[in-house]
Amino acid sequence: MFRVRIEQEARENLRTHFLDLRERDPDSTYPLEWYLGIRAAIRDLEEAPERFGTAYEDRFFQEHIRHRLYDSWKVLFTIRGDTVHVLHIRHQAQDPTGLE
Repeated sequence: MFRVRIEQEARENLRTHFLDLRERDPDSTYPLEWYLGIRAAIRDLEEAPERFGTAYEDRFFQEHIRHRLYDSWKVLFTIRGDTVHVLHIRHQAQDPTGLE
């Protein structure tokens, strides 16, 4: 069992994306469903996070970066010892070069 730590930037990504989804459609239940779903996907990293593949974004970092897909979203993370560090949460359509 791994510990999962959501780094500050990823926390900000979660908040920004949630608020953006809510702003686009204030009467929709989707923003809350998305938030709860992506949090569950992040919790799922506690068990065998190495089963997830290398992220395209790996080329921009010195550490090995993996991704966990949720809907159209990528949870980018690295594994250090017994801890999974969630680094970014981004939509798959976002330009990955912005991470450099």
